[in-house]
Amino acid sequence: MKAGKDYVVQFAALILGEHNFLFEVKDKFFESLDYSEIKQGDITIDLTLLKQSTMMILQSEIHGTVKVNCDVCNDEFDFPIEGSYKLIVKVGGHETGDEDDDIITIPANEHQLDLRQYFYEYIALFLPIRRVHPEDENGVSTCNKQTLSQLKQYLTDQEGKDPVDPRWNDLKNIKLN
Repeated sequence: MKAGKDYVVQFAALILGEHNFLFEVKDKFFESLDYSEIKQGDITIDLTLLKQSTMMILQSEIHGTVKVNCDVCNDEFDFPIEGSYKLIVKVGGHETGDEDDDIITIPANEHQLDLRQYFYEYIALFLPIRRVHPEDENGVSTCNKQTLSQLKQYLTDQEGKDPVDPRWNDLKNIKLN
């Protein structure tokens, strides 16, 4: 089944068993989220939904690329995203809301599930904290050479200067056990 730009699964009409969906996450998806640090991407999410009488198990296989800024040179580059994530949805019950990161409960009268927020969270979780250009086949950084040169020059210029506030020098004399 092709879900297209709509990230809502109408599960009430589905029969018990396994159902497959294909979602494409493009630039418009990220632009529509005000809080997104990602603004561009090309990701495919292959979702397998196993519907049971009182719950659903959603297994997402995510792969593609997102544009991120390099933490060293600040140039944009395509960062590959790949991974899988499982979400369990309990239908019915007295309490609704998040019980756990991987288990949610929805009311029995719900007929659809909006996956937009979950997809964004999965993609964001696959991004590392430090994002740098990958190295080429020779092990050389593919960062912007001009920016690296300017950073090196700046660091060389700063070596002769005392960047440490002199008030902190007394802390060096503290003797710990």
